[in-house]
Amino acid sequence: MKGQATGDRVAFSALVMAAVILGGILGVTRTFPFPEMLRGAQSLKALISGGNRPEVLRKITYPGSGLVVHHPQIAQPGLTIIQGILPGGNQIRVLGANGVELHRWHADFFKIWPDASDIFPKERIPVSEMHYYTHGMHARPDGSILVNFSGLGVALLDRCSRPIWRASNWMHHSITPANDGRYWIPGHIPLERTPREYLPHNFSAERLNQIRGDGYAGYNNSVMLVNSDGTIDRELSVLESIYEAGLENAIYASQQEYIVDPTHINDIEVVTAALAEKIETAEAGDLLLSLRAMNLVAIIDEATGELKWHQQGPWLRQHDVDITEDGNIELFNNRFKNLTPTVDTSQIVRFDPVTRQTEVIHPAGENDKFYSEIMGSHQALDNGNRLIVESTAGRVFETTPQGAIVWDFRLPFDSETTSLISDATRVPVDYFNEGALGC
Repeated sequence: MKGQATGDRVAFSALVMAAVILGGILGVTRTFPFPEMLRGAQSLKALISGGNRPEVLRKITYPGSGLVVHHPQIAQPGLTIIQGILPGGNQIRVLGANGVELHRWHADFFKIWPDASDIFPKERIPVSEMHYYTHGMHARPDGSILVNFSGLGVALLDRCSRPIWRASNWMHHSITPANDGRYWIPGHIPLERTPREYLPHNFSAERLNQIRGDGYAGYNNSVMLVNSDGTIDRELSVLESIYEAGLENAIYASQQEYIVDPTHINDIEVVTAALAEKIETAEAGDLLLSLRAMNLVAIIDEATGELKWHQQGPWLRQHDVDITEDGNIELFNNRFKNLTPTVDTSQIVRFDPVTRQTEVIHPAGENDKFYSEIMGSHQALDNGNRLIVESTAGRVFETTPQGAIVWDFRLPFDSETTSLISDATRVPVDYFNEGALGC
């Protein structure tokens, strides 16, 4: 018996050693299923960690709180609307040019969806206010605001944060006006409604759900056309667009990183006449998409979803594609510091779809570096400056084309971590109607 016990211990030790070695190999090569295991562990950690702050928050990067830089003679006049996990929870705030808060909306999931258990799978319901975030907003002049509860739905709140309507269609990321009172919003098509030919080989819908483990239906991303009352007018599968276009390289590469979220659409823009003039296959009114997991920007037909044009890289994990007046494309190039030691900054880049040339707009010099591994946005301002959201650093700043910082707002969450600012936009001083920001 003693010899058998010794043999069992040896066998067990060998098994453990083999697992460690295999795990190391998978980790270095990022071979499936290591990315899924890693991200699953991270999701679980965020879910059960509890504490007084969301797990997604990062350590403070920059000193100071509030408006630390302001050059009013150079900065674009206006109000700045910021969104994210801020001190006190998920909020959207309106800031004056001097950084003083003028209004606040509370994005309280539990007040908007008090019946969440009747709508969402148990795994999708946030454990607490520390376990969800908003990403995507559209403030209206009357003081109401559309808010995207990432992966859960969208709600229209009045100026006192009371829900006017809600759409529980697992929407996420951006909210883009369609210029006719409707909105384009990324969504999810449930795996159970996804054709088998669009699933990875030897992977069932049930297995993909098990890998993710939290009920997230992100595999089959879509674009939704949402009416002014929250009803869905149209839904197009982004995954179907990619498969039908035969982009096997993009599908393969993204599934090696994270098999349950191969497209990860994070922004939609309506194609302008200027961009359509530069791209022969596109028409004004089509949709320009940012697909982060594929490092891809693409144009699809707004009615059929047919892919008409695409460009993969040289950006990496990009967000917030915009169209310039002259028909170029600008985006927030997140990049990834863990990929190579030479990556030490995110970028704002401009891409000419005719010449296929990419130009870095910011940083302009060595002292202008900024970085956000996730999220991030930018806005070209009327005076030629640019508003940039360094999301994970809890920072929003305005820079001149030469790289000078003329407005810099920083918001710590507490003494150790910074807020997560998922989005920000600058609007004119008179954007809101009189009395719209009172409650």
